[in-house]
Amino acid sequence: MTTGGHVICVGFHAAEAHAVDFDLHTVTAVMSRGSAARLPAEVAGRFARIAPLDLDSRDLDAYDRASGRICELARELAGEFGPPAGVIGLYEHTTLPAARLREHLGVGGTSPRTARLCRDKVGMKRVLAQAGVRVPRFLPLGPDTPREDLARFARQVPGRIVVKPRSQAASLGVRILEGAGELLALAEAGGIGERYEAEEFVEGSVFHLDGVVRDGVVRWLCPSRYVTTAFAFQHERKPMISVVLDDRALATRMFTFAETVLRTLGLTDSVFHLELFHTPDDEIVFLEIGNRFGGAGVPVHHRTSYGVDLPREAVLACTGGPSELAGPAETHRHPGLPASGWMFVPLDEARRCRVVEVRGLGDLPGSVAWSAVPAVGDVLDGSSDVWNTAGRFVVLGESAAAVENDMKKIAATYSVSVTGD
Repeated sequence: MTTGGHVICVGFHAAEAHAVDFDLHTVTAVMSRGSAARLPAEVAGRFARIAPLDLDSRDLDAYDRASGRICELARELAGEFGPPAGVIGLYEHTTLPAARLREHLGVGGTSPRTARLCRDKVGMKRVLAQAGVRVPRFLPLGPDTPREDLARFARQVPGRIVVKPRSQAASLGVRILEGAGELLALAEAGGIGERYEAEEFVEGSVFHLDGVVRDGVVRWLCPSRYVTTAFAFQHERKPMISVVLDDRALATRMFTFAETVLRTLGLTDSVFHLELFHTPDDEIVFLEIGNRFGGAGVPVHHRTSYGVDLPREAVLACTGGPSELAGPAETHRHPGLPASGWMFVPLDEARRCRVVEVRGLGDLPGSVAWSAVPAVGDVLDGSSDVWNTAGRFVVLGESAAAVENDMKKIAATYSVSVTGD
C-alpha cells in the first residue's frame, strides 16, 4: 500500500531504481520512448504508468524543448493517479524540464531560474561573476557572432581558448584551440553552432566537488581532483582517473567557495556536481555546476567509499523527504575511512562488439574495492553509453598518492580486446 503520494519522474534510468521508494509512492514517469524500451521489465513494472515521449534523448536539450508536451502528459497522469506531491529530475537533460513541470503543477523544489542557471554555462558564469566569483573570461557564441567580437575576445585571451556547447555534459562537443587564429578560422569554416561559448583556458588542476545541500546547508561535500579529465577520456581515449583531495586546508577553502556558488545560484535543496580549477598561483576559479549527481564513477565511488548514496539523496531532495545523511558536512574524506578514487578505462570501439580477451585481472592491486569488468564473450555496445568503458574501478588506500599510483598501475596493465559483434 502506498502512502507517500504520487510522484512523477522526468526521464529515468534503471541504475537509479534503488533510489526511488516504489512501495511508499505511486510512481509514474514521462520519458523518451527509447529510454522506456531499455528499462528492464522488473524496473518498468514498478511504475504505475510510463508516458512515452517521441524525442532523441541523446540530445541533452530535447527534453527541455518538449516541456510543453511533458506538462500535457503530467496532467494526464495527475488525472489518473492524483495531484503529484513531487517531481523527480535526476539527470543533466531532465533537471530543467522537471523544474518547469514543478512550476506548472505548483509543486515545491528547485525553481526554473536556478535549474536554468545550472544548465547554461554562460548564464551561471555571468551571475557568479556579478557576485565577485572568479570565473574564466567568456563569450557567448553562435554562427552569427560578429567577427569583430571574436577578435576582441581573442585579444583579451592571449593563450588557448576553449569552445563548448552551453548546455552539454561529459566534455561532449568541447574543442581546445591554440589561440585567436584557430578561433577565427573555426568561425569562418562554419564550425560554431547555436548556443556555444568561448572561454579562456585556465591553467591548473581540475577538481569536482560532489555534495548535498538541504535547506541551504551543505550536508556533504567531497572534493576530488581529476588526474585525467573527461576531455581526455572522450577525445583522447585516456583512462579517466579521479582521486579525493587529501589537503584539508585546500578542501576547506573549496567548501567555502561551494557555499558561495550555491547561495548565489539559489540552489538550496539538491545534490550537485561543481567543477573548478586550482591554479599554480593558488587561486580557485569556477568552471561549471550541475544540480544533479556527478556522472561516470561518482555515484559508485561515494557508495563504496563513504556509504553516501547520491542518487538516493537526489530523490529525497526532489520529493521533500529528509536527508539520510547523519552528521555535519565533510570538507575532506569521511572520518575513519582511507583515501579513495575511481577510474574508468575507455572502450575504443564505438559500435556493438564482443569481448575476446581481458588482460591484467591477475595484476589488479589489492586496493581495488569495487570493479565492473567484462568477461570474454560479453557483448558491449559503445554507441549507447556516454561513458563508453572497458572497465570501472574504485580504489581505497592510505593516501591520495597511493591511490593514484595504484590506478596508474591498473591503466598500464589492464586492457580489453574486442571484435565486431
